[in-house]
Amino acid sequence: MAVLAAGVLTLLGCASAEQEWVKPGAARVTRVAVLPFENQTTALRAGQSVAELLVSELLATGAVKVMDPSEVADLLRRENLDPADAARLPSAQRVGRLLQVSHVLQGSVTEFRYKPGLSETPAVGLTARLVDVASGEVVWTASQARLGSSWVREDGLARVAQGVARDMATHLAAALGDARAR
Repeated sequence: MAVLAAGVLTLLGCASAEQEWVKPGAARVTRVAVLPFENQTTALRAGQSVAELLVSELLATGAVKVMDPSEVADLLRRENLDPADAARLPSAQRVGRLLQVSHVLQGSVTEFRYKPGLSETPAVGLTARLVDVASGEVVWTASQARLGSSWVREDGLARVAQGVARDMATHLAAALGDARAR
C-alpha cells in the first residue's frame, strides 16, 4: 500500500498540462530572436529568466539558430522598448525586422511560485508563440503548466522552470523539423 501511495504521489508531484499547435505549411525558420517573456506573476524577473532558459534549451536542440540575447536586449534598449510593458512593445513582426531574424519567439509567464500547503510545491506556467516576421502570422504556439514534487523528491522552482523550457524547446524543435521536411 505504501509503494502504491508513493507512486501516486510521484505522478501527482510531476503533474503537467500542455497544449500545442503548429501551422501547416509554415515558412522555414532560419534564425530566431527570443524576446523577454511578459511577466504576469509577482516574481521579479520571471519573464527574463524563462526567456534565458528557452534560449539555452533551444540551442541545446541544435534545431535552429538563436540570436544572442544580449543583442536583443541592446536593440530593445536602443529603441527605448520595454519588454516588461507588453502593451507598449511593438509587434513581433516589427521587432523581428529590426533584429533581422526570420522568426520571433515571445510569450508570457503565467505562474512562477511556490504553492502553499503542507509542503510548498513549485509551480510554473508558460505560454509561447513563434511569429513569422515576413507574414506576421503565428506559426507555432504552446502552453504548459507544471507542478514540481514536494514530498518524494524535492524540486526547486528553477528546476521545474527548466523542465518546462526544455519541453517547449523540444516540441518547437520537433515542429521545426516537420517544417524543414516540407
